[in-house]
This record gives sequence, C-alpha cells and structure tokens, in this order.
Amino acid sequence: MTTEAFNKGFTTLNKIFPALKLDAKLFWELLNDLDGQFFLVAIFELIKTTKEIYPNTNIIAIIRVRAEELKVEIFKNSTFKLTAETEKDRVKRWQEEAVPMPEDCRRALEDLGLTKQL
Repeated sequence: MTTEAFNKGFTTLNKIFPALKLDAKLFWELLNDLDGQFFLVAIFELIKTTKEIYPNTNIIAIIRVRAEELKVEIFKNSTFKLTAETEKDRVKRWQEEAVPMPEDCRRALEDLGLTKQL
C-alpha cells in the first residue's frame, strides 16, 4: 500500500470516528502489507455500514479481514470469467482477433500449391 492510500483511508476513518483517537503508526505497521485499493474499500465499507464503534472493537482486524475478503472475491470473479468462456466462444474470439495473412504470403503459398484457395 502506498502512503497516499493509507493517509486517505486513515484520515477519513479518523474524521468519522474522532473519539477513538486512532494511532496512525500502529495502523500503518499492522496494515501496510494490504493492497491500497482493498484497504480503502474496506474502510469506506466500514464507515458506510457501522453506526458506532466501541472502545474494544478491533478496527484493524475488521479492516484486514474485509480487505482480504475483497481480494478473494476479485480473484473468484476473474477466475469465473476466464473459465466461463466455452470452446466455441474462444475459437470465435480467436478468429475475430486474428490478423489476416499478408496478400504476398497468400499468393506465394498458392503458387507453390501448398494451400487450397485462401
């Protein structure tokens, strides 16, 4: 995570829950290994869905768990999209993406009798 992402998330969290007096250094030490985007989404979801946070609530664990869940969801969704393509769809996509054979190569192959009419 970049310090910019951390600062944005931590500052926002501190503005919404100012009474908690959160320790930036502790948050950074325990959460800096997370992806910055997942960290921010986890914080914004926490802010949107949590009415109050009590003194003994482990906010760091809540953020970490949600960020890791988001990462798994993204992985599952992208894996599903990759495997959802049928063989027929894949061949069609390859045909659409294929670059046509250069005309001089096509003529040369025809002259040699190596291909049917292309």
